[in-house]
Amino acid sequence: DEVAIDEAGNVLGRITGSSAGKTILLLTHLDTAPAGDSSQWEREPFGGELAGGYLHGLGAAGSKGAIAAQLYAAAACKLAELTRGNILVAGVVHSERAECLGSQYLFDHTLAKRDLRPQLVVLGDPTGLDIFLGHRGRAELEITTIGRTSHSSAPWLGLNAAYKMIPVLEGIEELGTALPSHPFLDKSTVAVTRLATHPRDFSVIPDRCIARVDRRFLPSESLDTITSQLQTILSRVAAKDEEFRGEVAIRMVEEQTYTGFTRNIPKVMAAWLTSERHPLVGQASVILASMGELPSFDKWYFATEGSYVGGTLNLPTIGYSPGEERYSHTPYDRVKVDYLWKAALGTAVLASSVCEEGYA
Repeated sequence: DEVAIDEAGNVLGRITGSSAGKTILLLTHLDTAPAGDSSQWEREPFGGELAGGYLHGLGAAGSKGAIAAQLYAAAACKLAELTRGNILVAGVVHSERAECLGSQYLFDHTLAKRDLRPQLVVLGDPTGLDIFLGHRGRAELEITTIGRTSHSSAPWLGLNAAYKMIPVLEGIEELGTALPSHPFLDKSTVAVTRLATHPRDFSVIPDRCIARVDRRFLPSESLDTITSQLQTILSRVAAKDEEFRGEVAIRMVEEQTYTGFTRNIPKVMAAWLTSERHPLVGQASVILASMGELPSFDKWYFATEGSYVGGTLNLPTIGYSPGEERYSHTPYDRVKVDYLWKAALGTAVLASSVCEEGYA
């Protein structure tokens, strides 16, 4: 009934029911990860080849298959005139590149302008037809150690920032052994993913060494806790080395979508978890079981748009998708054709049930 492309480049479709009812949002990101070295692919990454019961190609699992299933599900509800409330289908931008940039604009502006607040959000990130309920948060931090340049032929005249980073790295590795765990979301983690020195000239002792740190965290952990843990490591090193200087900060990036929409954003995504006891979760499980499916409850290891929707906004959010996480972001990217049909049917029945009957 309505199709709109907002300023950020998100695409929103709306099917409006005949009377008041619930609103469900089917939400999937439009972008894909880079294909990488095409020689490593079993099949052409942009070929869209059907073989062996699968549709092969970049983004098939994460999450082009889900986009197809959600669109057909909404269309089926429209044709069957099953909808009393609103069925929303959204494709959002910059999920792979940025921290929920598209979803944040969708909710804060596009849906708010239409006075739409979904009672249930269904994410299309890979779940293999299971029901996913959340994931850990993600923060990308930068630790900088500060030294003094000199010519590399006389290193004693300088202060090598790379050497000053060594005890910091050891402290981060030790921190990783003491992080908390969650019975469903698994363990918090910390990992150094990149090291860089400046200046980059071969014959210059670097006066800056920057370590990029990936931190996965639980709902019980705050951003202040995460940064203070790293600051404690710096303080401990400084107590033993009077020449040591170091800083820790959340990484900031400027992102621009294909429409030219630009924002500076922190590289942080919230942890979130929808309870198994939430009535909508129970309703989804019963509906899928009635169709012969036996979905398990599980979580993602990577981050999704649920960080903003389920974490920041605290909206009831689940994942249900034909894609499988083991194929996503790999040269074997694919989706089962049978799962596409099952996901479309399951999503259609779930959407119509939520909009028609609501929940207890």
